Amino acid sequence: MFGNRLFPLSAVLLASALLLQGCRVPADDKLPLVHAHRGGAALYPENTIVAMTHSAASGVPVMELDLQVTLDSQVVVAHDACLAPSRTLGPDGTLLADGPAMEYRIYGMSYDSLRRYDVGTVPDPAFPRRRSVKACVPLVTDLIGCVEQTVRNHRLPSVGYNVEIKSSPSSDGVYTPGYRAYADLCMRALLSCRLGDRLLVQSFDPRVLDYLHTAYPGVRLSYLVEDSTLSFDRQLALLSFVPQVYSPQSRMLTDSVFVRARSLGMQVVPWTVDDREETLRLKRLGVDAVITNCPDSVMSWLGYPAGGADVVGYLGY
Repeated sequence: MFGNRLFPLSAVLLASALLLQGCRVPADDKLPLVHAHRGGAALYPENTIVAMTHSAASGVPVMELDLQVTLDSQVVVAHDACLAPSRTLGPDGTLLADGPAMEYRIYGMSYDSLRRYDVGTVPDPAFPRRRSVKACVPLVTDLIGCVEQTVRNHRLPSVGYNVEIKSSPSSDGVYTPGYRAYADLCMRALLSCRLGDRLLVQSFDPRVLDYLHTAYPGVRLSYLVEDSTLSFDRQLALLSFVPQVYSPQSRMLTDSVFVRARSLGMQVVPWTVDDREETLRLKRLGVDAVITNCPDSVMSWLGYPAGGADVVGYLGY
């Protein structure tokens, strides 16, 4: 199950075998949970197995990740619909040539072809602290399986998964299947992992959330919002139901919006929070969780106790 990837399972298991017994937990049960955005993109290549296992081993409570679908209907973990030439090495080990985005479209490749590209070696200037390591775009079932195995083998606290289905009307049939087929493929893969209430599915697309609410009534849903021109009530009017979680871009979250969301029974999980001042503002506001590229820094600012283990040394990087 876990063999088809550039990042080897043996390295994950070696790391987990040397982990400390225990994990960071909030010093106060009212502290916001921390969601590692794309597994902690400031620390390791985003949406890769090494990023997620590192964050889980370090005590981050929730993994945030994004889903795409390949030509042969395999559900993979990637934020963008196309591989980025400036950050990707081809099967021959050289940087991809610039060209039309469609040339490196995930929905246009089989998974056997996609897994041959290296999305981890090229440094990302947006994240100077990031460790650059060889890694491929993983199957979501492989990624979750590796995280679960690391946690299970060493009796670490279970982690949650906040998973985005990245659909939009403009992507239907071009970068993704039609939104219902796309959602069904994603849900089939996610439900096969048997995560129960540790699974949260998020989307910006009201069509997908309405469909999931009807077709998969037991799954918790999160409404991602970023259009600041729409009032809170107009945002919610795009849905036929009130989701369990409201997830706005953090600067959109005012005191009044927070109170309104709470009055409807929703948890509030803003994104993407990478600076101390904003982290502390959200803590004072009383949010349920924050999504961040820098889970280590945010956990420190929030007051999580030190703990967990850094897998870097164990993996030889």
